[in-house]
Amino acid sequence: MSIPEVNVVAQTGPDESASPVTEHDHTETGRTYVGSVLHAANRWRRTRPLAGCVILALGGWFVVRPVIGSASMTLELGAGAVAGYLLGGGMILAALIALVLPAQRHFPALMATMMSVASLPLANLGGWLIGMVLGIIGSGMVFAWTPYTDRQLAKFAARAERRAAARDARRARRAEAGA
Repeated sequence: MSIPEVNVVAQTGPDESASPVTEHDHTETGRTYVGSVLHAANRWRRTRPLAGCVILALGGWFVVRPVIGSASMTLELGAGAVAGYLLGGGMILAALIALVLPAQRHFPALMATMMSVASLPLANLGGWLIGMVLGIIGSGMVFAWTPYTDRQLAKFAARAERRAAARDARRARRAEAGA
């Protein structure tokens, strides 16, 4: 793993003293710092079942939302409140596990489906039915999500190579025109 080059830029403050500020040099990729961050975030998003996890977590929120309140209200509701916390919290936890560990997405998705269905009789009609439906849809999306195949990854690599070649050609034309 190579260490990126660092440019040192001098900044002058109110006392006219220079303090070094480091910036990463992104000349080899042709991206700015913001572009690199956006590229990394997009790459991370494509390797996770993000849409299914968001829908599943939203379903868990709808299940747990009716029982969130004061401690006295939770004591008055009794087992219904505890079931709401356990089922809704379990659905949110399953979404987080599937998001962080996409290779282990099947078990949390199955558990979230069971919790979504169990929330209908146990937790305020499954969060007014909205939480149950969102939980079932989200867990189905998490379960069905698959990472990219080798063929798709090769296609992405070929596209990146074509873009790099086009970028290099544009840079060469600009250098020739400027020289």
